[in-house]
Amino acid sequence: MQALIAQGVLILWPLVALVLYMTMSAGRATIWTLLAGYLLLPRGVAFDLPGIPAFDKSTVPSLAAFVLALATSRRGEFKWPRSKALNLLMLGFVLTPFATALTNRDFYMIGSMAFPALGFREGLSMSVGHMITLAPFVLGAGLLSNERGHRQILLALVIGALAYSIPIMLEVRLSPFLQRWVYGIEDAEYFLQQMRFGGFRSMVFLGHGLLVSTLLGMALLAALGLMKMRMKLFGLPMALIAAYLAGILILNKSVGAVVLVALLAPMLLLLKRRMFLIAIAGLAMMVVTYPALRGANLLPLQDIVQTAASLSAERAESFDFRLRNEELLLDRAEQRPLFGWGTFGRNRVIVVAHWGGTLDVAVTDGTWIIVIGMLGWVGYVLFFGLLSYPFWRAFRLRRSAVPTASLALVAVHMYNVLDLIPNSSIQPITWLVAGAIAGLRLDKRSRRGPRDAQPGGEPSRDIHPPSKALSRA
Repeated sequence: MQALIAQGVLILWPLVALVLYMTMSAGRATIWTLLAGYLLLPRGVAFDLPGIPAFDKSTVPSLAAFVLALATSRRGEFKWPRSKALNLLMLGFVLTPFATALTNRDFYMIGSMAFPALGFREGLSMSVGHMITLAPFVLGAGLLSNERGHRQILLALVIGALAYSIPIMLEVRLSPFLQRWVYGIEDAEYFLQQMRFGGFRSMVFLGHGLLVSTLLGMALLAALGLMKMRMKLFGLPMALIAAYLAGILILNKSVGAVVLVALLAPMLLLLKRRMFLIAIAGLAMMVVTYPALRGANLLPLQDIVQTAASLSAERAESFDFRLRNEELLLDRAEQRPLFGWGTFGRNRVIVVAHWGGTLDVAVTDGTWIIVIGMLGWVGYVLFFGLLSYPFWRAFRLRRSAVPTASLALVAVHMYNVLDLIPNSSIQPITWLVAGAIAGLRLDKRSRRGPRDAQPGGEPSRDIHPPSKALSRA
Protein backbone atom coordinates (compact mmCIF):
# COMPACT_ATOMS: atom_id res chain seq x y z
CA MET A 1 0.00 0.00 0.00
CA GLN A 2 2.76 2.45 0.89
CA ALA A 3 4.56 1.68 -2.38
CA LEU A 4 1.38 2.63 -4.24
CA ILE A 5 1.21 5.89 -2.29
CA ALA A 6 4.81 6.71 -3.19
CA GLN A 7 4.23 5.98 -6.88
CA GLY A 8 0.87 7.75 -6.83
CA VAL A 9 2.19 11.07 -5.52
CA LEU A 10 4.91 10.95 -8.18
CA ILE A 11 2.34 10.40 -10.92
CA LEU A 12 -0.01 13.09 -9.57
CA TRP A 13 2.65 15.77 -9.11
CA PRO A 14 2.08 17.29 -12.58
CA LEU A 15 -1.56 17.83 -11.55
CA VAL A 16 -0.41 19.58 -8.38
CA ALA A 17 1.85 21.71 -10.55
CA LEU A 18 -1.08 22.53 -12.86
CA VAL A 19 -3.08 23.84 -9.88
CA LEU A 20 -0.12 25.99 -8.86
CA TYR A 21 0.23 27.46 -12.35
CA MET A 22 -3.52 28.15 -12.50
CA THR A 23 -3.48 30.06 -9.20
CA MET A 24 -0.07 31.80 -9.25
CA SER A 25 2.14 33.71 -11.61
CA ALA A 26 4.40 31.53 -13.76
CA GLY A 27 7.48 32.53 -11.74
CA ARG A 28 6.03 31.75 -8.31
CA ALA A 29 4.43 28.53 -9.55
CA THR A 30 7.80 27.40 -10.92
CA ILE A 31 9.49 28.00 -7.57
CA TRP A 32 6.88 26.05 -5.62
CA THR A 33 6.59 23.21 -8.15
CA LEU A 34 10.31 22.53 -7.80
CA LEU A 35 10.78 23.32 -4.11
CA ALA A 36 7.66 21.52 -2.85
CA GLY A 37 8.45 18.56 -5.08
CA TYR A 38 11.93 18.36 -3.58
CA LEU A 39 10.58 18.59 -0.02
CA LEU A 40 7.58 16.25 -0.32
CA LEU A 41 8.11 13.62 -3.02
CA PRO A 42 9.63 10.27 -2.02
CA ARG A 43 13.29 9.48 -2.49
CA GLY A 44 14.26 6.21 -4.14
CA VAL A 45 11.03 5.81 -6.13
CA ALA A 46 11.24 6.13 -9.92
CA PHE A 47 9.68 4.97 -13.16
CA ASP A 48 12.72 3.73 -15.06
CA LEU A 49 11.81 3.07 -18.68
CA PRO A 50 14.47 1.77 -21.09
CA GLY A 51 16.31 4.34 -23.17
CA ILE A 52 15.14 7.45 -21.30
CA PRO A 53 16.08 9.06 -17.95
CA ALA A 54 14.22 7.80 -14.89
CA PHE A 55 11.17 9.77 -13.77
CA ASP A 56 11.80 10.55 -10.10
CA LYS A 57 11.48 13.39 -7.58
CA SER A 58 13.93 15.50 -9.59
CA THR A 59 12.86 14.93 -13.18
CA VAL A 60 9.06 14.92 -12.73
CA PRO A 61 8.84 18.43 -11.15
CA SER A 62 11.40 19.79 -13.63
CA LEU A 63 9.51 18.50 -16.66
CA ALA A 64 6.14 19.61 -15.28
CA ALA A 65 7.46 23.08 -14.49
CA PHE A 66 9.09 23.53 -17.90
CA VAL A 67 5.99 22.52 -19.88
CA LEU A 68 3.51 24.44 -17.74
CA ALA A 69 5.66 27.56 -17.42
CA LEU A 70 5.97 27.88 -21.19
CA ALA A 71 2.26 27.12 -21.63
CA THR A 72 0.92 29.56 -19.03
CA SER A 73 3.39 32.45 -18.99
CA ARG A 74 2.13 35.70 -20.48
CA ARG A 75 3.54 36.97 -23.75
CA GLY A 76 6.97 38.46 -23.13
CA GLU A 77 7.11 37.14 -19.56
CA PHE A 78 9.58 34.34 -20.40
CA LYS A 79 12.87 35.51 -21.90
CA TRP A 80 15.51 33.07 -23.08
CA PRO A 81 18.98 34.07 -21.77
CA ARG A 82 20.84 36.09 -24.43
CA SER A 83 24.41 35.53 -23.22
CA LYS A 84 26.40 33.73 -25.93
CA ALA A 85 28.78 32.25 -23.37
CA LEU A 86 25.87 30.90 -21.35
CA ASN A 87 24.18 29.39 -24.38
CA LEU A 88 27.44 27.78 -25.49
CA LEU A 89 27.89 26.25 -22.04
CA MET A 90 24.35 24.85 -22.13
CA LEU A 91 24.79 23.48 -25.66
CA GLY A 92 28.09 21.88 -24.74
CA PHE A 93 26.60 20.29 -21.62
CA VAL A 94 23.76 18.78 -23.68
CA LEU A 95 26.06 17.43 -26.42
CA THR A 96 28.95 16.12 -24.26
CA PRO A 97 27.21 12.76 -23.54
CA PHE A 98 27.56 11.81 -27.22
CA ALA A 99 31.34 12.25 -26.99
CA THR A 100 31.31 10.24 -23.73
CA ALA A 101 29.39 7.42 -25.41
CA LEU A 102 31.65 7.37 -28.49
CA THR A 103 34.77 7.06 -26.31
CA ASN A 104 33.31 4.20 -24.23
CA ARG A 105 32.39 1.61 -26.85
CA ASP A 106 34.30 -1.17 -25.09
CA PHE A 107 32.61 -3.99 -23.17
CA TYR A 108 34.60 -5.34 -20.23
CA MET A 109 34.25 -7.50 -17.12
CA ILE A 110 35.82 -7.31 -13.68
CA GLY A 111 35.28 -10.55 -11.82
CA SER A 112 31.59 -11.38 -12.02
CA MET A 113 30.52 -7.82 -12.94
CA ALA A 114 29.89 -6.90 -16.58
CA PHE A 115 30.06 -3.33 -17.88
CA PRO A 116 28.28 -2.85 -21.22
CA ALA A 117 29.59 -0.74 -24.05
CA LEU A 118 28.02 2.65 -24.69
CA GLY A 119 26.57 3.74 -28.00
CA PHE A 120 24.35 6.36 -29.61
CA ARG A 121 21.31 5.24 -27.61
CA GLU A 122 23.08 5.74 -24.27
CA GLY A 123 24.47 9.07 -25.44
CA LEU A 124 20.98 10.21 -26.45
CA SER A 125 19.53 9.12 -23.10
CA MET A 126 22.22 11.02 -21.19
CA SER A 127 21.72 14.06 -23.41
CA VAL A 128 17.97 14.09 -22.73
CA GLY A 129 18.77 13.79 -19.04
CA HIS A 130 21.01 16.85 -19.29
CA MET A 131 18.21 18.77 -21.01
CA ILE A 132 15.87 17.95 -18.12
CA THR A 133 18.59 18.94 -15.66
CA LEU A 134 18.88 22.35 -17.32
CA ALA A 135 15.11 22.98 -17.44
CA PRO A 136 15.03 24.73 -14.01
CA PHE A 137 18.12 26.74 -14.99
CA VAL A 138 16.41 28.03 -18.12
CA LEU A 139 13.21 28.79 -16.20
CA GLY A 140 15.14 30.70 -13.54
CA ALA A 141 16.92 32.78 -16.18
CA GLY A 142 13.74 33.33 -18.18
CA LEU A 143 11.21 34.05 -15.43
CA LEU A 144 12.99 34.97 -12.19
CA SER A 145 16.05 36.98 -13.15
CA ASN A 146 15.00 40.32 -11.64
CA GLU A 147 14.82 41.66 -8.08
CA ARG A 148 11.21 40.57 -7.64
CA GLY A 149 11.97 37.02 -8.74
CA HIS A 150 15.00 36.83 -6.44
CA ARG A 151 12.92 38.00 -3.50
CA GLN A 152 10.28 35.36 -4.26
CA ILE A 153 12.92 32.61 -4.21
CA LEU A 154 14.31 33.83 -0.88
CA LEU A 155 10.85 33.91 0.68
CA ALA A 156 10.02 30.45 -0.64
CA LEU A 157 13.21 28.99 0.86
CA VAL A 158 12.44 30.52 4.25
CA ILE A 159 8.80 29.41 4.22
CA GLY A 160 9.76 25.90 3.08
CA ALA A 161 12.38 25.57 5.82
CA LEU A 162 9.95 26.86 8.47
CA ALA A 163 7.36 24.28 7.42
CA TYR A 164 10.03 21.57 7.40
CA SER A 165 11.32 22.54 10.84
CA ILE A 166 8.50 20.67 12.63
CA PRO A 167 9.21 17.24 11.07
CA ILE A 168 12.93 17.96 11.42
CA MET A 169 12.59 18.43 15.18
CA LEU A 170 10.43 15.29 15.44
CA GLU A 171 13.08 13.19 13.73
CA VAL A 172 15.95 14.74 15.67
CA ARG A 173 14.13 13.70 18.83
CA LEU A 174 12.73 10.31 17.75
CA SER A 175 14.97 9.16 14.83
CA PRO A 176 14.39 9.50 11.06
CA PHE A 177 11.08 7.71 10.64
CA LEU A 178 8.84 9.78 8.34
CA GLN A 179 10.08 8.36 5.03
CA ARG A 180 9.42 4.83 6.24
CA TRP A 181 6.12 5.74 7.90
CA VAL A 182 4.65 7.65 4.96
CA TYR A 183 6.20 5.97 1.92
CA GLY A 184 7.46 2.66 3.28
CA ILE A 185 11.06 3.44 2.19
CA GLU A 186 13.74 2.14 4.52
CA ASP A 187 17.50 2.23 4.08
CA ALA A 188 19.45 0.84 7.02
CA GLU A 189 22.80 2.21 5.81
CA TYR A 190 21.53 5.79 5.47
CA PHE A 191 19.70 5.47 8.79
CA LEU A 192 22.94 4.57 10.57
CA GLN A 193 24.68 7.58 9.00
CA GLN A 194 22.21 9.89 10.75
CA MET A 195 23.40 8.89 14.23
CA ARG A 196 25.52 11.81 15.44
CA PHE A 197 26.71 13.10 18.85
CA GLY A 198 24.48 10.72 20.79
CA GLY A 199 21.36 11.64 18.80
CA PHE A 200 20.03 11.80 15.26
CA ARG A 201 20.07 13.96 12.17
CA SER A 202 16.78 14.36 10.36
CA MET A 203 16.19 13.03 6.84
CA VAL A 204 12.43 13.71 6.36
CA PHE A 205 11.90 13.00 2.61
CA LEU A 206 15.29 14.21 1.33
CA GLY A 207 17.13 10.93 1.87
CA HIS A 208 20.00 12.14 4.05
CA GLY A 209 20.60 14.46 6.99
CA LEU A 210 23.28 16.36 5.06
CA LEU A 211 20.67 17.39 2.48
CA VAL A 212 18.37 18.62 5.24
CA SER A 213 21.21 20.71 6.65
CA THR A 214 21.95 22.11 3.19
CA LEU A 215 18.33 23.21 2.90
CA LEU A 216 18.47 24.84 6.34
CA GLY A 217 21.76 26.59 5.55
CA MET A 218 20.38 28.04 2.31
CA ALA A 219 17.19 29.14 4.06
CA LEU A 220 19.14 30.75 6.91
CA LEU A 221 21.18 32.84 4.47
CA ALA A 222 17.96 33.76 2.66
CA ALA A 223 16.46 34.90 5.98
CA LEU A 224 19.53 37.00 6.74
CA GLY A 225 19.21 38.67 3.35
CA LEU A 226 15.54 39.42 3.96
CA MET A 227 16.47 40.73 7.40
CA LYS A 228 18.88 43.12 5.74
CA MET A 229 15.94 44.32 3.62
CA ARG A 230 13.91 45.03 6.79
CA MET A 231 11.22 42.52 5.82
CA LYS A 232 8.85 40.58 8.02
CA LEU A 233 7.14 37.24 7.52
CA PHE A 234 3.82 36.35 9.15
CA GLY A 235 4.24 39.52 11.21
CA LEU A 236 7.51 38.27 12.70
CA PRO A 237 10.83 40.11 12.32
CA MET A 238 13.17 38.24 10.03
CA ALA A 239 15.93 38.36 12.68
CA LEU A 240 13.79 36.15 14.92
CA ILE A 241 13.12 33.73 12.05
CA ALA A 242 16.84 33.61 11.22
CA ALA A 243 17.68 32.85 14.85
CA TYR A 244 15.09 30.05 14.87
CA LEU A 245 16.49 28.50 11.66
CA ALA A 246 20.02 28.75 13.08
CA GLY A 247 18.88 26.78 16.11
CA ILE A 248 17.29 24.08 13.93
CA LEU A 249 20.47 23.87 11.85
CA ILE A 250 22.59 23.33 14.97
CA LEU A 251 20.17 20.69 16.25
CA ASN A 252 20.56 18.77 12.99
CA LYS A 253 24.21 18.13 13.87
CA SER A 254 26.00 18.82 10.57
CA VAL A 255 29.29 20.56 11.30
CA GLY A 256 30.06 21.35 7.66
CA ALA A 257 26.77 23.20 7.17
CA VAL A 258 27.38 25.34 10.25
CA VAL A 259 30.90 26.17 9.03
CA LEU A 260 29.63 27.28 5.61
CA VAL A 261 27.00 29.55 7.18
CA ALA A 262 29.63 30.97 9.53
CA LEU A 263 31.77 31.77 6.47
CA LEU A 264 29.09 33.36 4.27
CA ALA A 265 26.77 35.09 6.75
CA PRO A 266 29.33 37.72 7.92
CA MET A 267 30.26 38.38 4.29
CA LEU A 268 26.62 39.02 3.38
CA LEU A 269 25.87 41.17 6.42
CA LEU A 270 29.09 43.15 6.83
CA LEU A 271 30.80 43.57 3.47
CA LYS A 272 29.84 46.34 1.11
CA ARG A 273 28.29 45.31 -2.16
CA ARG A 274 31.42 45.54 -4.30
CA MET A 275 33.71 43.78 -1.82
CA PHE A 276 31.10 41.07 -1.28
CA LEU A 277 30.90 40.29 -5.00
CA ILE A 278 34.70 40.29 -5.32
CA ALA A 279 35.02 37.87 -2.39
CA ILE A 280 32.32 35.61 -3.84
CA ALA A 281 34.09 35.57 -7.21
CA GLY A 282 37.28 34.49 -5.41
CA LEU A 283 35.46 31.62 -3.70
CA ALA A 284 33.94 30.57 -7.03
CA MET A 285 37.42 30.44 -8.58
CA MET A 286 38.58 28.20 -5.73
CA VAL A 287 35.67 25.81 -6.33
CA VAL A 288 36.28 25.58 -10.07
CA THR A 289 40.00 24.92 -9.65
CA TYR A 290 39.64 22.59 -6.64
CA PRO A 291 39.85 19.30 -8.60
CA ALA A 292 42.98 20.43 -10.45
CA LEU A 293 44.64 21.50 -7.20
CA ARG A 294 43.43 18.29 -5.56
CA GLY A 295 44.83 16.11 -8.33
CA ALA A 296 48.18 17.92 -8.24
CA ASN A 297 48.41 17.49 -4.43
CA LEU A 298 48.69 21.27 -3.93
CA LEU A 299 46.18 21.45 -1.09
CA PRO A 300 47.24 20.95 2.57
CA LEU A 301 44.60 18.30 3.15
CA GLN A 302 46.58 16.21 5.63
CA ASP A 303 47.18 19.31 7.74
CA ILE A 304 43.42 19.81 7.78
CA VAL A 305 42.94 16.20 8.90
CA GLN A 306 45.38 16.72 11.79
CA THR A 307 43.65 19.95 12.80
CA ALA A 308 40.27 18.20 12.72
CA ALA A 309 41.67 15.37 14.84
CA SER A 310 42.52 17.84 17.58
CA LEU A 311 38.84 18.85 17.65
CA SER A 312 37.06 15.57 16.97
CA ALA A 313 38.58 12.18 16.17
CA GLU A 314 35.32 11.06 14.56
CA ARG A 315 35.20 14.08 12.20
CA ALA A 316 38.88 13.65 11.30
CA GLU A 317 38.32 9.97 10.47
CA SER A 318 35.32 10.85 8.31
CA PHE A 319 37.27 13.54 6.42
CA ASP A 320 40.25 11.25 5.89
CA PHE A 321 37.89 8.54 4.59
CA ARG A 322 36.54 11.00 2.00
CA LEU A 323 40.06 11.94 0.90
CA ARG A 324 41.13 8.33 0.40
CA ASN A 325 38.02 7.59 -1.66
CA GLU A 326 38.56 10.71 -3.76
CA GLU A 327 42.09 9.54 -4.57
CA LEU A 328 40.80 6.17 -5.75
CA LEU A 329 38.13 7.80 -7.93
CA LEU A 330 40.56 10.38 -9.36
CA ASP A 331 42.94 7.60 -10.36
CA ARG A 332 40.02 5.89 -12.13
CA ALA A 333 38.94 9.13 -13.84
CA GLU A 334 42.48 9.74 -15.16
CA GLN A 335 42.09 6.65 -17.38
CA ARG A 336 39.38 8.50 -19.39
CA PRO A 337 40.31 12.14 -18.70
CA LEU A 338 38.48 14.07 -21.44
CA PHE A 339 34.92 12.71 -21.54
CA GLY A 340 34.81 10.27 -18.62
CA TRP A 341 33.48 6.76 -18.24
CA GLY A 342 29.77 7.39 -18.74
CA THR A 343 26.97 5.40 -17.10
CA PHE A 344 26.40 1.81 -15.89
CA GLY A 345 28.85 2.36 -13.03
CA ARG A 346 31.84 2.37 -15.38
CA ASN A 347 33.39 5.19 -13.31
CA ARG A 348 33.39 3.04 -10.17
CA VAL A 349 36.46 1.39 -8.63
CA ILE A 350 35.77 -2.36 -8.84
CA VAL A 351 38.21 -4.99 -7.57
CA VAL A 352 38.27 -8.76 -7.18
CA ALA A 353 38.84 -9.75 -3.56
CA HIS A 354 41.24 -12.49 -2.54
CA TRP A 355 38.33 -14.86 -1.88
CA GLY A 356 37.00 -14.34 -5.41
CA GLY A 357 34.20 -11.88 -4.73
CA THR A 358 33.77 -8.66 -6.73
CA LEU A 359 33.67 -5.46 -4.68
CA ASP A 360 32.95 -1.77 -5.28
CA VAL A 361 35.56 -0.25 -2.97
CA ALA A 362 35.01 3.51 -3.35
CA VAL A 363 32.31 5.83 -2.01
CA THR A 364 31.39 8.87 -4.09
CA ASP A 365 30.39 11.83 -1.93
CA GLY A 366 31.18 15.07 -3.73
CA THR A 367 29.35 16.10 -6.91
CA TRP A 368 32.64 17.16 -8.49
CA ILE A 369 34.17 13.70 -8.39
CA ILE A 370 30.98 12.14 -9.76
CA VAL A 371 30.93 14.57 -12.69
CA ILE A 372 34.62 14.06 -13.52
CA GLY A 373 34.26 10.30 -13.35
CA MET A 374 31.21 10.20 -15.62
CA LEU A 375 31.84 13.15 -17.99
CA GLY A 376 35.57 13.82 -17.70
CA TRP A 377 37.25 17.20 -17.46
CA VAL A 378 35.27 18.57 -20.40
CA GLY A 379 32.01 17.69 -18.67
CA TYR A 380 33.30 19.11 -15.39
CA VAL A 381 34.19 22.47 -16.96
CA LEU A 382 30.75 22.70 -18.59
CA PHE A 383 28.85 21.55 -15.49
CA PHE A 384 30.59 23.81 -13.00
CA GLY A 385 30.92 26.52 -15.62
CA LEU A 386 27.13 26.73 -15.68
CA LEU A 387 26.93 26.75 -11.88
CA SER A 388 29.71 29.37 -11.60
CA TYR A 389 28.54 31.66 -14.40
CA PRO A 390 26.07 33.38 -12.00
CA PHE A 391 29.00 34.59 -9.87
CA TRP A 392 30.73 35.99 -12.97
CA ARG A 393 27.50 37.74 -13.96
CA ALA A 394 27.14 39.29 -10.51
CA PHE A 395 30.84 40.24 -10.46
CA ARG A 396 30.48 42.11 -13.75
CA LEU A 397 27.68 44.18 -12.17
CA ARG A 398 29.69 45.02 -9.03
CA ARG A 399 29.76 48.74 -9.90
CA SER A 400 25.98 48.85 -10.27
CA ALA A 401 23.33 48.96 -7.56
CA VAL A 402 22.76 45.20 -7.38
CA PRO A 403 19.64 44.72 -5.20
CA THR A 404 20.04 43.25 -1.73
CA ALA A 405 17.75 40.38 -2.70
CA SER A 406 20.15 39.46 -5.51
CA LEU A 407 23.17 39.65 -3.18
CA ALA A 408 21.42 37.32 -0.74
CA LEU A 409 20.58 34.88 -3.53
CA VAL A 410 24.24 34.92 -4.59
CA ALA A 411 25.19 33.94 -1.02
CA VAL A 412 22.58 31.16 -1.06
CA HIS A 413 23.94 29.82 -4.35
CA MET A 414 27.54 30.02 -3.14
CA TYR A 415 26.57 27.98 -0.09
CA ASN A 416 25.16 25.23 -2.33
CA VAL A 417 28.13 25.30 -4.72
CA LEU A 418 30.65 25.06 -1.87
CA ASP A 419 28.64 22.14 -0.49
CA LEU A 420 29.10 20.28 -3.79
CA ILE A 421 32.78 19.72 -2.94
CA PRO A 422 32.18 17.40 0.05
CA ASN A 423 28.59 16.37 -0.73
CA SER A 424 26.23 15.56 -3.57
CA SER A 425 23.54 18.16 -2.91
CA ILE A 426 22.76 19.23 -6.50
CA GLN A 427 18.98 19.54 -6.92
CA PRO A 428 16.52 21.25 -9.31
CA ILE A 429 16.28 24.19 -6.89
CA THR A 430 20.07 24.58 -7.23
CA TRP A 431 19.71 25.01 -10.98
CA LEU A 432 16.73 27.36 -10.56
CA VAL A 433 18.73 29.67 -8.28
CA ALA A 434 21.73 29.50 -10.63
CA GLY A 435 19.59 30.46 -13.61
CA ALA A 436 17.89 33.31 -11.77
CA ILE A 437 21.28 34.89 -11.03
CA ALA A 438 22.83 34.03 -14.42
CA GLY A 439 20.12 36.03 -16.19
CA LEU A 440 20.22 38.92 -13.70
CA ARG A 441 18.65 42.03 -15.20
CA LEU A 442 18.89 45.47 -13.58
CA ASP A 443 16.70 48.46 -14.24
CA LYS A 444 18.25 51.62 -15.71
CA ARG A 445 18.54 53.36 -12.35
CA SER A 446 20.40 50.39 -10.86
CA ARG A 447 22.91 50.36 -13.72
CA ARG A 448 23.95 53.92 -12.92
CA GLY A 449 25.22 52.75 -9.52
CA PRO A 450 24.19 53.64 -5.96
CA ARG A 451 24.33 57.30 -4.98
CA ASP A 452 22.95 56.99 -1.50
CA ALA A 453 24.34 53.72 -0.19
CA GLN A 454 23.80 52.78 3.43
CA PRO A 455 26.31 50.81 5.54
CA GLY A 456 26.88 47.39 4.05
CA GLY A 457 26.31 48.70 0.55
CA GLU A 458 22.50 48.65 0.64
CA PRO A 459 20.90 51.57 -1.20
CA SER A 460 18.11 53.28 0.65
CA ARG A 461 15.57 52.53 -2.07
CA ASP A 462 15.88 48.82 -1.27
CA ILE A 463 14.33 49.35 2.15
CA HIS A 464 10.55 49.12 2.14
CA PRO A 465 7.93 48.78 4.84
CA PRO A 466 7.38 45.06 5.45
CA SER A 467 3.78 45.06 4.26
CA LYS A 468 4.64 46.69 0.94
CA ALA A 469 7.64 44.44 0.40
CA LEU A 470 5.62 41.29 0.96
CA SER A 471 2.72 42.48 -1.18
CA ARG A 472 5.11 43.08 -4.06
CA ALA A 473 6.54 39.57 -3.65
